Amino acid sequence: MRFPKANCTTLLAVLQRYVRLGYAVLPLVPGEKRPHFRLVPHGLKEASQDPATLEAWWRSCPEAGVGILAPEGVLVLDVDQGEAWEALRRDFPALEAAPRQKTPKGGVHLFLRLPEGVKLSASVRAIPGVDLRGMGRAYVVAAPTRLKDGRTYA
Repeated sequence: MRFPKANCTTLLAVLQRYVRLGYAVLPLVPGEKRPHFRLVPHGLKEASQDPATLEAWWRSCPEAGVGILAPEGVLVLDVDQGEAWEALRRDFPALEAAPRQKTPKGGVHLFLRLPEGVKLSASVRAIPGVDLRGMGRAYVVAAPTRLKDGRTYA
């Protein structure tokens, strides 16, 4: 699986790429990490893969950030910078090959497919410096979102 980069020619192309990879998308408040409740009043429940819906959201608010909801069976490790990432790389070298994106603070989101039948709780801090996201129950902020201070997800 290849993960979209922020340098795609248009934001709509990035959104369509996320959908092709199986992710539902939701708009975020410009410069923030929370759902854009004017566009998605029910938040995460309204994440969509419908191209017309996505186009309408971003035509309404072109500066909205991007949240993606990983499908059931996809775990996202939200790893803080520094020790947590270095420890994971040392203890699990195969993670180097996992699709990932950089977070604005220097951490990473690692996207992993769970074995068939494995269920985990989302939004849990399992290891210091590592949060579990995805699995159809928790979104992550995604590229090319830009925060108020100018930092971006890539």
